[in-house]
Amino acid sequence: MADLDAFPHHVFDALGTEPLVLEERIGGSVMVVEKHPENGPITLITAGASRIPTDSGERVELAVEVLDGQQGAALVAMRIVCDDIANNRRVPPVGSPWRNSEPFLRDTQISAILATTSRWGAAFDEVRSESGEVLGHVCTLRLITDEEARLVAAQGWDALQAAVGSADALLDVTRRSAVAGAEVTASMPVFLTKLHAERPPRWVTFTGREITSVTGLESPEYMADNSNHELLSVDVFLDRFPFVGAFLESATPGQTALFTDASGEFVIEED
Repeated sequence: MADLDAFPHHVFDALGTEPLVLEERIGGSVMVVEKHPENGPITLITAGASRIPTDSGERVELAVEVLDGQQGAALVAMRIVCDDIANNRRVPPVGSPWRNSEPFLRDTQISAILATTSRWGAAFDEVRSESGEVLGHVCTLRLITDEEARLVAAQGWDALQAAVGSADALLDVTRRSAVAGAEVTASMPVFLTKLHAERPPRWVTFTGREITSVTGLESPEYMADNSNHELLSVDVFLDRFPFVGAFLESATPGQTALFTDASGEFVIEED
């Protein structure tokens, strides 16, 4: 098998099921096939995105897992990413969500796309030559909400999966945000440095499961020493620093507030 044919062969053979070739082509040239694997969700895969030139020389095909009837949502995401590859000559960065200011799917909360590895491992993710050389990859695109994207930006893809139970909880694009219900509670842990004995919080982050706080004076070496950290509950933290209360009342997972004084005013820092 020539390297030129490795990508279409990989796509058509993937997941051990027959491909259904969709009529619609992205940009008039990128084919999309639909797969119905026995132990997984319907999966759409591009066949031709790897032909789009990139500055790095990297070659990728794109995959999206969908519920039946939501194939159109997968095509929208594929079209967005293919356009970006073509216009900016780059492949989607794995693990870094692309966030839009508004939902890009009508009547949904889906406003971000995240490229990850797949549930199937290297056999699906890696496109190899006959000699075993890795020629490129299949990137699985996750369609997520802004709240979910914030959590990924703060803690990573594995943390989002842990928060929602599994990747299957993220398949339905009509869902409400899977982490929207996360809120700060009085008993939630707060991890802060011992410099807070002398200085007030400057950056306070709500991860969805805990609060972290730094004064801005901590060096990397200071942060690396576990003895320089302490653990409080939110109610004790608020007793010491009541001015952060307004942020903690409104915070959503992944948000970081910047405080410049003890007035209670803060600015949300975007990733």
